[in-house]
Amino acid sequence: MFRTHGPRADWTPADYDSYEALALAGIRNPAARVSRARARRRPHRRAIRAALTRLRTTRHALALRHRSA
Repeated sequence: MFRTHGPRADWTPADYDSYEALALAGIRNPAARVSRARARRRPHRRAIRAALTRLRTTRHALALRHRSA
């Protein structure tokens, strides 16, 4: 169940998965680890997402051209 208020209110399903993995690994205070990781800037993640979006768009455009030819 997702929280609607409190420190974990904006967690995504991936954050909850990370929390569970850290807890199972025996990491102390896994919620703090996940929250700290969320607070860090992620320029690499943004760049990778942009590249993947361009790749998907290009592949889709090529597939459409191939079908119409």
